Amino acid sequence: MDDLPLFDPDRDLTDFPGTAPHPLRAALLTARDRVRRRVLEEGVLISSPPPTPFPVPPAVSVLHPAAGPLLHRRVLTAVDCLERIVRAYPRHALLQRFLDVPPVLHRWIARHPHPESLTVDLCRLDLFGDRLGTARILEFNASSPGSLLGAGAVARFWRRTPEIGAVLDSWRVPPTRFEEQDWFTAWLVAHGRARGLTEQQTRHLGLFHTGGGNRDRHLIAAQARRGGRTAAMLHPADYAPGTGLRLGHLKHIPADPRPVQGWDRFCAAVTDGELVIPNVLAQRWVAENKLCLAVLSDPRFEDLFPPGHREALRSIVPWSRKLGDGVTVGQAVAGRARLVLKAPYGYFGNTVRLGCEHGPEDWAELVRSPRHRGWLVQERVAPGTVGALTRDLCVAVLDHRVVGHFSRVSAGSVVNVARGGTLQTVLSPAARPSTDQHQASVQ
Repeated sequence: MDDLPLFDPDRDLTDFPGTAPHPLRAALLTARDRVRRRVLEEGVLISSPPPTPFPVPPAVSVLHPAAGPLLHRRVLTAVDCLERIVRAYPRHALLQRFLDVPPVLHRWIARHPHPESLTVDLCRLDLFGDRLGTARILEFNASSPGSLLGAGAVARFWRRTPEIGAVLDSWRVPPTRFEEQDWFTAWLVAHGRARGLTEQQTRHLGLFHTGGGNRDRHLIAAQARRGGRTAAMLHPADYAPGTGLRLGHLKHIPADPRPVQGWDRFCAAVTDGELVIPNVLAQRWVAENKLCLAVLSDPRFEDLFPPGHREALRSIVPWSRKLGDGVTVGQAVAGRARLVLKAPYGYFGNTVRLGCEHGPEDWAELVRSPRHRGWLVQERVAPGTVGALTRDLCVAVLDHRVVGHFSRVSAGSVVNVARGGTLQTVLSPAARPSTDQHQASVQ
């Protein structure tokens, strides 16, 4: 089974450099132009400065019908194990020293009253590999729904084109959850109701952000308006208790934790349950730390995970260690050609350093630099390809269910839309995998 391709070769509509001309190429290009117009009309933008429309290449693929369910089981097992790390962290001294969460974040994690109930509500897993047996998780993303909102909208637009929509209907590829127009706000409201909020308390949403050009909050606000709700865009430092605001979303990647020093009222409200947000602080500031991949890989932490999960982790998590605590500087220098270096809280691929792209002396200097001590050292995973380009696979997980997929395609070795990549729609032959996949034994 591990030799199965991730993408179904019989249901692959792509027109990239290096791909053979597809019989439906003309229809694909016409439909692509329609989708691009919808992206502009709907304001579906990526966040990197300056905000630009989501890139839409002529490409729609479908997961292999046999590989998809097996991949989902492995992915959901990894998310379950990530959740176990989150729950263990507040009372696990070795884990705390290892993850080395900045003190300004750690103090709020430690204050959470019920760490045993922490959940990974929403995350996006980024994988490299072109077959089931080579697919590996490169990172978890627990804070940023923007790519999911955009990818879901683009997939929906493809379905509505007369040229390609009819093909997808003939393939019997059903929609997934994140293709629904207002899925995020509907889920956010349900999240609040499940935590005791009344309908009235979910009528007004707080969309908390830290500035910059990100478009997540604008897309969420548009969804809220369509549902008859209102939304206020606030900086966490501007939150005031007692205003009646009870439900919200926080967009925050803690690459620079210092601003959190001014968030005491916001952090206290979230920690005490006065303000409900998905991926609460005690969850996200652990799960966003890329050293969690080293925890999933390093045998010193295997007791955190059930025996049945450990084999699944070995099948989908690449060899990963913490520089200076799990792999020595000398070992990392010697392994240059097969290793990658990443900052614990890096994003947009800005801190990713591939050993194979550096000469021996430059790599040694990088690894020996004191500012890189404690970074993630990871086995380099061969990416999937489409034509002459590199392709990854992103899997969206919402409340322990796979709710959608997409790929990012790039000419470079670091695949990221914010760094010039493009977004490819990926559909699944199975709609909304059931929760029993999360419970099933992993193959």
